[in-house]
Amino acid sequence: MSFGFFIVAALDLLGALETATTAEEREGWINWIYTCQVPFTGGFRGFTGTMLGGVRSQYNWHWDPANLPNTYFALATLIMLGDDLSRVRRNECMKWVRSLQRKNGSFGEYLGEDHAIEGGDDPRLCMCAVGTLKLLQGAESDIEKHEIDQVRLQEYISNCQSHDGGIAQQPLLEAHSGLNYCGIATLSFLGLLQNPPTPAHEVAREAGVDTTGCTRWMLDRQTTWVEDEDEDEEEDEVDDAEHKNDSLDMSAMREQLETQKILQQHELVDIQALRRYLLEKVAHMIGGFAKAPGELPDLLHSYLGLATLAIYGEPALKDFDPTFCFSKEAVEKLNNVAWRRS
Repeated sequence: MSFGFFIVAALDLLGALETATTAEEREGWINWIYTCQVPFTGGFRGFTGTMLGGVRSQYNWHWDPANLPNTYFALATLIMLGDDLSRVRRNECMKWVRSLQRKNGSFGEYLGEDHAIEGGDDPRLCMCAVGTLKLLQGAESDIEKHEIDQVRLQEYISNCQSHDGGIAQQPLLEAHSGLNYCGIATLSFLGLLQNPPTPAHEVAREAGVDTTGCTRWMLDRQTTWVEDEDEDEEEDEVDDAEHKNDSLDMSAMREQLETQKILQQHELVDIQALRRYLLEKVAHMIGGFAKAPGELPDLLHSYLGLATLAIYGEPALKDFDPTFCFSKEAVEKLNNVAWRRS
């Protein structure tokens, strides 16, 4: 499901989704996603390999559970493909998402035997949970109607902020770029669920998150480029000067930028050095982007490369929504889902 999201979202950002694919292909993808919808919970599995078919019962349902990240990926991909979500078990899915919230405010990944909350415990799942609720939101826009413990969720994200300003996997752990993005995106989604929507920085302040320290931590991550060890010293010195402030890791770079965009601090980045790193160091001759120089491109980092360029208005790419992590044009399609039309 995650690969499908990265492929479809990338084609959408490139404006090629309807020209590089046929209507029959897109309909086939929509139908495949719906085959991954799990009965009773309304969430989605990551692929069809765990389907139990006719042997599913009250005794073995936990062998084939819905998965929170794949549910967000599935719903987002359906929206980008133009589906109206009329086949989504909306009420069941929202109830299932609520059931995944732990006492400390965080969310688990899936329900196991005896409906125990299983899986990870970090801001990634929090983002997927409130993001899923936003995608499923109807005409009502009040967070209380979603019946999640917003206060404890905010406290959890705040407690994950480390001493240096970034957000970590859990309280008292080291800050991490991806988890930092997910933590801020969680707060942004919470703001979007409210009526009227509340800006992310206001939700962060209410939660006790130090956005100034978070911004400083992110800006410190944009690093000086270091050449391969087998290059001679003179080439290293030249390259260090030429590529000062370039970044070393595609995932970290994109996640920092999306966080900064949500907080409206993205213009503080050295944009030209960033663009040079992307197009000269990790863009591959066969197409796509790699995680780091010298590596092969993959779906995840190819999408991250496009998303990074789209944040800064790269020509030929659609405007990008950093909270939803896909194009603003696709976000507008939420107005066409079945329950909003009715």
